[in-house]
Amino acid sequence: MSAASVKVPAASVKAPKYSAPAAGCAADVLLALARRGAQLSLSDLSEHTGHTKSLVYRVLAELEPRGYVTKLETGQYTLGLATVELGGAFAVQMPLMASLRRVCRRLAKLTEETVNLGVLQGDQVLYLVREEGGRSVFALSTVGKLLPANAVALGKALLALHTDDQLRDIFAAQLGQHGQLTAITHDTITSVDELIAELGRVRDAGHAEEHGEAVAGRCCIAVTAPFRQVQTRAVGISVSMNEARFAGAREMVLNGLQEARDQIAREVRGRAAVGEEASTAELMIGGISQW
Repeated sequence: MSAASVKVPAASVKAPKYSAPAAGCAADVLLALARRGAQLSLSDLSEHTGHTKSLVYRVLAELEPRGYVTKLETGQYTLGLATVELGGAFAVQMPLMASLRRVCRRLAKLTEETVNLGVLQGDQVLYLVREEGGRSVFALSTVGKLLPANAVALGKALLALHTDDQLRDIFAAQLGQHGQLTAITHDTITSVDELIAELGRVRDAGHAEEHGEAVAGRCCIAVTAPFRQVQTRAVGISVSMNEARFAGAREMVLNGLQEARDQIAREVRGRAAVGEEASTAELMIGGISQW
């Protein structure tokens, strides 16, 4: 399956106590444009958000003059410049991401491979940082992208922090709808029982591995670092490379990952010691500002 054909379902959103449909629709429209990374029509946006064309049309009419979306001559929509302004403003106010990017950059230089940092979002991984080394080649991961957590080492490392019962809850909706977990290649784990068994091995080893499960011929190693925030228990950091190089570089890469994990943990502990708790928003917006 090609990267272009991978369709990742939107993460489920818990219904608020007090409903504001137009506001919810506006948020969904902006996220759809960001996550799809393409120009979308009114019909596309209605389909991807689950809102009626009527509501989406009215929301777009409010977002466009404010610069949050741009309507093209084709009638399709893209994100507007105001979204860049928001992301940049939050990134300036929240400097933790700069420190995390430095950690990833050092690891990419050491390994000469692609380094990613991300968090778990339901049954998917949201990529927040990507740094490339001298040997970096094609990978599915890009900043702001969501990929099935069961298919990538970063996701498996983060999933391994949950109990078996929690894991079944995480994938319940996906299993109920499709009967199996999302597959990217023929080697992706699609059975929840097989995934739970694999995550047991991840816990024992202290790291996760991925071999051709997201991209044929590519493999990846990932570890997690505690983040001390209610909504984000940990961040994951990974190094991906060609399968042919994996055996010879595995020990060096794993040592580098463990050092990067310790650096992140020290950073978070230091901020906590002076009362500066890291937040989920700091990760999300800081990472997205790299787009």
